[in-house]
Amino acid sequence: MRLTILHFNDLHGRLEQLPRLATLIQRERAEALTRGRTVLVLDGGDSSDRAVWESDITQGRANFAVLEAMGVQATVVGNGEALQWGRTALQKLVASVHFPVLAANLVDLADPSRLAVPGLQASCVIQADGLKIGIIGVTAVYTNGYDRFGYISTDPLPALQREVAALKTRGAHFILLLSHLGYATSEEKKTWLDPNAFTDDEAATACPEIGAIVGGHSHVLLEAPVMIGDIPIVQVGEYGRYLGRLDLDVNPDTGRVVRHEYCLLPTEDVLPASTISATEEFVREEASHLLDIRLGAASVDLPHFFNQPSPFANRVADALRAICQAELGILFSGFVYQGLKAGPITRRDLYEAIPGSSHVTAAQVSGAQIRRMVERMLASPYRTESFNPKRNSPPLGLPACSTNVQLVYDLPSPFGSPTGVLREGAGGEGESSALNDILIDGHPLDSSRRYRLASTYYTLNPVTDEPEYDYIGLEPGQVIENVRVEEVLWEIVEDWIKTAGSIA
Repeated sequence: MRLTILHFNDLHGRLEQLPRLATLIQRERAEALTRGRTVLVLDGGDSSDRAVWESDITQGRANFAVLEAMGVQATVVGNGEALQWGRTALQKLVASVHFPVLAANLVDLADPSRLAVPGLQASCVIQADGLKIGIIGVTAVYTNGYDRFGYISTDPLPALQREVAALKTRGAHFILLLSHLGYATSEEKKTWLDPNAFTDDEAATACPEIGAIVGGHSHVLLEAPVMIGDIPIVQVGEYGRYLGRLDLDVNPDTGRVVRHEYCLLPTEDVLPASTISATEEFVREEASHLLDIRLGAASVDLPHFFNQPSPFANRVADALRAICQAELGILFSGFVYQGLKAGPITRRDLYEAIPGSSHVTAAQVSGAQIRRMVERMLASPYRTESFNPKRNSPPLGLPACSTNVQLVYDLPSPFGSPTGVLREGAGGEGESSALNDILIDGHPLDSSRRYRLASTYYTLNPVTDEPEYDYIGLEPGQVIENVRVEEVLWEIVEDWIKTAGSIA
């Protein structure tokens, strides 16, 4: 068996790179076929990203539509597909293409014997020249995050062992692992959030029946395959900057690689494939139409500020209070990026004002816990510094509150507020903030009373062991409610605006 694998991974929504990748794929496929080689085109996961509007507004389907047009023959579910939009979106994403979408270890939380969504596959068999190529997909384990959607990523090893046996039963002559587990050296793994994560090299060691591993997730650019015995591991970095070409000569009787060659093909300066460019343009146009939908109107300008209380962010807090049927809403104003002008509000206006993937939560908490949360919000270094500099995120800013709430606090610099009171001139340069009072419907916050609070997962969550996320100080037995878990902040505010019709 003479096999050529063309592969890429971790596009993260970079649609503009796909026509260039397509040019290379067309050229390399044609050249390999003239040499009598079987060709596979594979994607290593994370083709989509909420930070890219075409991905976000279509919940990944824009990217998948172009992948199909390019002739991709299989992909593996990455955390970019599974962690962002939820079960309904993942099911639609899987159904939107004809090529196999794989993830053997992404399973239903209530019934782990079933995969996460209908249509998802653990493995597949591609027949070529009378031979059967088995492909297994596995994805990275996320202990938190997936379960809120009703599925979970389990230990990849048992899933791998099961699918290897199943593919052998189906007569596979060669078994390939399409992985979104990641690869790193032992030293590099020490810096990972989970240094014990199961990675591609461990998969090769534990399952020697695998013939080759095409990887993703860790964004590593491997200029030459990492060899575990005779098993090559390949990965091409990120964002479609390279196409990988792995030529394998395989003994079909043993399924072992007897010879391999590898090269990286940069997309820089490559002319885009015209048909894929046209498809990309069409997909963008269709995605754009989704943003032109009119939601309602603003009767007055609703400006937004990071360094002083924000009228629009306070209205977002009102939306959370209403949607969650809560007594008050509090969130960081930095989850809002810009305000709204008086006049019609389109989905584009709202999407640009509240980008990102913040989820909405609610809970019955004590007044003391609310005070603790606000104090920590005021004391956070991210109040004035970027929370995510790599993505040019603004500071988280001041707390935004529903209009029935008034905060009284001191800051090192004087501001001014229509919904709160800040002590003019209080504090000197470098001094910390101080919360003096919280009023709800004109009454002082009762520390012992329980209130239903609406917020975002960043500040209202069950985390108690990570200072960065430990705001509310959850008590034993308290439950955090994930409100409309498959929607994020802007989508929930969208429904509030639609219901209200006009906001002021």
